[in-house]
Amino acid sequence: MKSPELIHDDGRTSPDLDGPWFGLPLESVENGDSVATSMRFRARVRIDDLVNAPAPLHIAADSRYRLTVNGELVAAGPAKPSGGTWFADTVDVGPHLSPGENILGIDVVSYTASALGNASVPRTGRPGLLVRGTIAGVDLSTPAAWKCRPVSGRHFHQGSNTVFLGIQETVDGETSQHDWLAAWFDDAAWFTPVLDSQQPFSAVPRPALAGRPIPHLTLDPVPVAGIATASDPATDWEALLRGEAVEIPAGSDVSVDLDAGYLMTAFLSVAVEAGRGARLEITAAECYEQPPAEVPWLRRKADRADHVDGDLYGDPDTYVVAGSGTRQRPERYSPFWFRTFRFLRLRIITADAAVLVRQLTATRTHYPLPISGTFASSSDVDRRLWDVSVRTLLNCMHETFEDCPFYEQLQYAMDTRSQALFSLHLSADDRLIRRAIEDFAASGDPMGLTESRAPSVEPQFIPGFSLYWVRMVADHVAYVGDRPFTERFIGRIDAVLGYFEDRLAADGFVLSPDDDGPVWNFVDWTDAWRLSRGVPELGPRRANTIATFMYIAALRAAASIAEFCGRHGLSHEYLSRANALADLTASGPAWDDATGYFRDTDRGQPQSVHAQVWAVLAGAVTGAKAADLLRRATADTELAPCSYATALDLFDALRQAGADERIDWTPWQDMLAMNLTTWAEDTVSLRSDCHAWGSVPLQHFPRYILGVSPAAPGFTAAAIDPAPSHLDWAQGTVPTPHGLITVHWTRGSGSTRTVTVTAPPAVELTHPAAAFDVTEQIDVAHRTLTFTL
Repeated sequence: MKSPELIHDDGRTSPDLDGPWFGLPLESVENGDSVATSMRFRARVRIDDLVNAPAPLHIAADSRYRLTVNGELVAAGPAKPSGGTWFADTVDVGPHLSPGENILGIDVVSYTASALGNASVPRTGRPGLLVRGTIAGVDLSTPAAWKCRPVSGRHFHQGSNTVFLGIQETVDGETSQHDWLAAWFDDAAWFTPVLDSQQPFSAVPRPALAGRPIPHLTLDPVPVAGIATASDPATDWEALLRGEAVEIPAGSDVSVDLDAGYLMTAFLSVAVEAGRGARLEITAAECYEQPPAEVPWLRRKADRADHVDGDLYGDPDTYVVAGSGTRQRPERYSPFWFRTFRFLRLRIITADAAVLVRQLTATRTHYPLPISGTFASSSDVDRRLWDVSVRTLLNCMHETFEDCPFYEQLQYAMDTRSQALFSLHLSADDRLIRRAIEDFAASGDPMGLTESRAPSVEPQFIPGFSLYWVRMVADHVAYVGDRPFTERFIGRIDAVLGYFEDRLAADGFVLSPDDDGPVWNFVDWTDAWRLSRGVPELGPRRANTIATFMYIAALRAAASIAEFCGRHGLSHEYLSRANALADLTASGPAWDDATGYFRDTDRGQPQSVHAQVWAVLAGAVTGAKAADLLRRATADTELAPCSYATALDLFDALRQAGADERIDWTPWQDMLAMNLTTWAEDTVSLRSDCHAWGSVPLQHFPRYILGVSPAAPGFTAAAIDPAPSHLDWAQGTVPTPHGLITVHWTRGSGSTRTVTVTAPPAVELTHPAAAFDVTEQIDVAHRTLTFTL
């Protein structure tokens, strides 16, 4: 199943989206102790003569919906709101219709107005659904076209592991009317929806709607790879993988751990026959692990596939079987939202009747990134690093970029800047990046900072993350170069930089606020800063060397943005401020003559590699001094090292300084040795096994091993400068707005390498100054550059 076609994706308010919302009659609404109100809408549409034509529906919901046509999941949404903008999805249901009667079902979950539920989903606390569209003469924009009811017997709760999500379910199959999507289901007792104006709080207007700015998520069925272990060896669980039923006798309590083969995000569904009163528990888990030190924050993990010494720790979804399922019409249970897992534990506790488990299916879902960027080399390890990086990134891309899909599904600016860069090296599709830039620009407060995560129902501020957002905009300028889009953010960028300018001391330090207020001065998950939650020791003045260097780097990024937008005076101002502050900081109390390192603050001993990395990225140290500084720092075990989270910054700094030999992929190879199939969040908490800030090869291999980087905004020019390498050969493609750049190089005699580059004619190519035997040919289809290093 492919993702549904997106018909309306310009992101602008459309007359098609004007119309009434509708919901349930007040007396029918149920909530109980659930963190969300749950309601379902059902419509019958008869088609006498099927015409193979688009049948678009515009759908919005507060907070979430799942659209099913004739029992098939077609779409899940809507796209998460951004600031004050809410979105309506446009879904073409035409390919899913058939002659005769068609059943359209929309399952709506509305989170409460509190912070409970999925923290990344803004909500009003007012359950509601909007549908616009006509199919076969049936106007689905009107309440009369639908029947609706609250979902009894289904409760959503936070869970102890997925504390930010509120997606865990406890469902009674009988009272929840599990067969509500079937053609034979009798909905005579269901309600007719009421207009939104008849709902409580109707005086508060609904937010204005815009078209969904991104494509729909993929919906691709994938097989379960195998069985990891089972509690009862006598049960033939392999039959389930063969598509055969597995019978669990009455009075049983059995379980099986299914191995998906790799970590994924997927919608789940289980089909059963008979077995009234049986309880199914489905536990999604990233890996096998030892008992956590603190749930969910501190885990103890080694070999992720070790089911002998480890166990699965996750929050189960529980379903009580109604018992009405037959071979022809099995009873199906599908958790509302997707789950993140490498392993699934299916536990079945039967009552007085046996139950037949007929099927367990997974439908993989993620942002449908059209991948054209490739990389291959003489190293098999590099191939594995690339493949795992792609998988990790896709698992962290849905309606927004995400930090970790199992635990949070929140979009953080630091994480997103990395993920955006990685996706730009895989695809020319920048729609999710634009969405992210807009999300953060729409967040924030009068201090000038953007929020550290957006969208989110709980504001949080990490000053450095606002600077990562500025750099994200600069990256978009370099790789895409859309001036009208970029100009919208000049004022927001200036406000972010103003926050730091207001906190500059006379000696050049940014003075950071205390961490016990609304601001968290996070830098990295490194073990030396475990107790301070990723914050270096800043001394009594709160003089922050790393924040100062980050601010300087952001000023330089902002200067490139302003220059691109024709704001030459503003660009000059930003560069002047950056240069003056870099000179002041490099020679001030941040520098320790005794050790030859930068301190984290204005006194004491140097503490971290991070301060040295940011000194280089800020341009405070350059050339041979920068190379010497980083070579010593990365070999010094007394300094706090960079983690996966800041590896991108570290590797960029090493390459910028010409200290390429200090780039070390050992931590990634160690993860492969521990049977991870996606990159872990960190080595401090060991919490998430899927966090895309670790997908550094996706930028590093194309930009440095192949040597391709934008040399002018919008990739109208590309610099080709492969870094020193031990490889015998490397090749790959790098997407640009103008087409693919292809690079292939091979090692010749001695230390020479012959490089061949093919690019679209619109992209000018430059080669290193040290290159020789340079030739270039240009025709109407492409330009080809060859040289020797």
